[in-house]
Amino acid sequence: MGAQEPEKDSVIWKGSVDRKQFNIVVDRVIEKYFKDPGYYKIDGAPVFCIYELHTLIAGLGGATQTKEALDYFREKTIAAGFPGLHLQGILWQALPSSIAGVPGEKIGTQNKVMEYFGFNSLTNYCWAHLQNPDGDYEKWADLSTNMWQGFSNDFTIPYFPNLTISWDANPRFPYKTGYINNPAPEKFAKYVEKAKVFADTHPKQRKLITINAWNEWSEGSYLEPDTLHKMGYLDVLKRAFVKK
Repeated sequence: MGAQEPEKDSVIWKGSVDRKQFNIVVDRVIEKYFKDPGYYKIDGAPVFCIYELHTLIAGLGGATQTKEALDYFREKTIAAGFPGLHLQGILWQALPSSIAGVPGEKIGTQNKVMEYFGFNSLTNYCWAHLQNPDGDYEKWADLSTNMWQGFSNDFTIPYFPNLTISWDANPRFPYKTGYINNPAPEKFAKYVEKAKVFADTHPKQRKLITINAWNEWSEGSYLEPDTLHKMGYLDVLKRAFVKK
């Protein structure tokens, strides 16, 4: 018998870290990234986004330990000369709607979770987390972007809208998964304008729009030029945001 093939669809490492590892990450992020003049900041505070909050909680051992770790992160950032740390959460199912083991607190909504940990804003990673990526781009985009105002209403911290180029993660899997079959720069442009309107009609928060993604080639969602659309997606952003 030949050697057994390894599983093709398995998680090698979930990404959780313990407190010792977390502290190492904090030092490295502050020194290597926050201190770079080009690092994105809001009101002088470096913006740090946490993708899977539930994984962070699991690695650190619970909600209380995670709050302590995030408070430490803020203290270290301020000690490095910044006015604060802007924590941003990714809004999807990995953002828990309740957390256990918090004495004297009733944590029963995603907003309460954000308040407990002291997050400053929210955005999405991609529309595939909001609506099943299957079929027409514009239908998928309309369903996803129509959720923005609801997110803004549901949370006491700012919600920043997300734009997604497309979705086809089939190169990553040995079986067929859902995908968007007809994306194009001219269609993307419609939702860029929609995001601009959202930003303009929420004047009390930073005009920030997140985009998936710069180079997610294995998920079919990238701004980088290719042989099909050339510079098309970048040209859309240039027309929308670069002053003439």
